Amino acid sequence: MSLEDTIAAIATPSGHSGIGIVRMSGKRSFPIAQRIFQPPEGKKVNWSSSFRIYYGWIVDPDTGNRVDEVLLTLMRAPKTYTREDIVEINCHGGPVPLRRTLELTLKLGARLAEPGEFTKRAFLRGRIDLVQAESVLDIIQARTEKSLEAALNALGGKLSQKIFLLKGKMVDLLSYLEAEIDFSSEDLEFLSRRDKEERLKEILKDVDSLLEATKMGQVYKEGVKAVIVGKPNVGKSSLLNTLLQRERAIVSYVPGTTRDTIEEMVNIKGFPVWIADTAGLKETKNIIEKEGIARTHLKMEEADIVLLLIDGSRPLSKEDRVIFEEVKEKQALVLINKIDLPQRIRKEEISSFSPGREIVEISATKEINIDKLKEKLANFVLKKAVPRDSDLLVMNLRQKKTLEETREGVKRALGAIKQGLSEELVAFDLREGIDRLGQITGEVVTDEILDHIFSHFCIGK
Repeated sequence: MSLEDTIAAIATPSGHSGIGIVRMSGKRSFPIAQRIFQPPEGKKVNWSSSFRIYYGWIVDPDTGNRVDEVLLTLMRAPKTYTREDIVEINCHGGPVPLRRTLELTLKLGARLAEPGEFTKRAFLRGRIDLVQAESVLDIIQARTEKSLEAALNALGGKLSQKIFLLKGKMVDLLSYLEAEIDFSSEDLEFLSRRDKEERLKEILKDVDSLLEATKMGQVYKEGVKAVIVGKPNVGKSSLLNTLLQRERAIVSYVPGTTRDTIEEMVNIKGFPVWIADTAGLKETKNIIEKEGIARTHLKMEEADIVLLLIDGSRPLSKEDRVIFEEVKEKQALVLINKIDLPQRIRKEEISSFSPGREIVEISATKEINIDKLKEKLANFVLKKAVPRDSDLLVMNLRQKKTLEETREGVKRALGAIKQGLSEELVAFDLREGIDRLGQITGEVVTDEILDHIFSHFCIGK
């Protein structure tokens, strides 16, 4: 990838829509636009202007044929997304005008942008740091209001600010250590071992707090996994459909209709909850049913919470009791379904098999107490992810792993102080931790890391 190239791409999803955007970035963006854009007769384009929109047509310069009626947006460097000259062409949203417009830009000297290259250039040009660059993808992939809030906080620099504050404390202590190493023979006053230990403890506490806050934020981004389990025909698929408010799973009075797991994301009070409908648990000799039941057990192992569904219109059976036993070590919510029918199960009876479990009585088909169920699920998520301050922070796996490596460096430095080892060793470990923090924000980064990060972006962003 060369920053001297002018890049172009379709910046909107494929398919049919009201508008679609072809975006260019680089030195040749304006000259290319001049070749293919034609304003109405009697109108002129001020090509030295910035942040102006012009109405006109895209025209093939070789044939003079019009390609599309468009709005042309001109943005001059450096106050742009990439800090380069940017041109955006708002076409009609069909695939043909977008494709033909893009082809003209490529024909006249632009090249097709790589995935995420516009955002990558914003990072390389110093407009945003690496945390902010990665948050762009989180914004695009946000599934709920809370996950969007976390991504916007990162894009606004809130996570970066906390990392820079942490780094500042570490650099400050390192400067004292290096001064002591360089001027140990001088008659100067240095930090005591106790002061160094206290400072390292404070830094370690800050790292742990940041990890805890981002761990909480991860729940808002990734969500939690819930699995609906129960014997056949207790209403598992009906419950999934009701939570989704659409017919996703096949519902039938014939037991064993669901033979494979179906997983969907449900937005419950702003939290993403992945809910899996599973095959009914029972003894069977049918090979297909056995495979479905095996997958049910796998989903139960992966789940953060089990929704144990029983049929309140029938007495507790041996199969129900077996399922209670299987989930006794799991976080579970007991749901008595079909309360719109005459009941043959008492809460006290369930409590004797599953003491301490919360019990919610519902009707999946009549949507009775579904809001109460959602409240219980939201409360469960909140127990896993209550932010300690007003800033909802989230880290991806790369950032989290790197911060954990920072933590290990600080712990080693603290151990060296406690063991009375030399300042050189303490400084070495602390410097390692500082370098790891630099990898998070992109101050220290390799081409391999950048290629990996931006390969997950779509072309045009």
